[in-house]
Amino acid sequence: MCRRLYFIFVVLAFLPFSADAEEVRHIVTAGPCWETFTNRDGSGLYHEIMRAVFDQYGITIHHEYVPTDRGDELVRLGQADVMTCDDRAAAPLVSGRYPMFVNDFYVFFSKKRIGPWKGVETLRGKEVACQLAYYHDWDFPVPVRIRDMPSGVKCLEMVLLGRTDFYADDMSFINTSIRESGLSFDKDAYDTQVAGTRSYHPLFNQSPRGKHLRRLYEEGIFALHKAGKLKAIYTKWGHSYPDFDNF
Repeated sequence: MCRRLYFIFVVLAFLPFSADAEEVRHIVTAGPCWETFTNRDGSGLYHEIMRAVFDQYGITIHHEYVPTDRGDELVRLGQADVMTCDDRAAAPLVSGRYPMFVNDFYVFFSKKRIGPWKGVETLRGKEVACQLAYYHDWDFPVPVRIRDMPSGVKCLEMVLLGRTDFYADDMSFINTSIRESGLSFDKDAYDTQVAGTRSYHPLFNQSPRGKHLRRLYEEGIFALHKAGKLKAIYTKWGHSYPDFDNF
């Protein structure tokens, strides 16, 4: 009997602990400071959703404000647990099933340079200025040339100076860029049109800890949705409510 118990203990000692057995009390999220999403004072859509989700498990959160690519890297290296948020994950990262934000994105352009808007075909073969790592060619329904810029203001300036065809961004970011640039221009000479729709999901590592946290996120956010506890956060920040039941 003793020999049998000894054998069982030895086998158990060499088995990996399951992710569910891991005692997670604190996590680190990473990503840029986006107005109304991840404000530096800890407010914003993403911050408040993440807290609402992980408060259910007694897990506290610290956010590292870093560029998108650096946020992905921190999660890959295991130095952060979650990147908030992106529209696509590159291995070894994986997206959470449910989005935190779903919205149209727009293009800002000169009417004189581009001519009348004829739908997304107007973009075909054109150059599109985007904030670094925010958009990729796969986001557009027709072939385009992506020109990465360090900020939305720089993208805006490229269009105003006639150095690129379009500036692509979320409408709130385009408005922020116009406001922060301080530039005066004839708004009637420019147009803004819908270029596509994206859903933005938190990214996790595929380590045991990452898989565990991804499951907690998916179960937690859907539970909040079913309980009717999420809509108030979206309403507060003026963002549309995702159709969680269809993801």
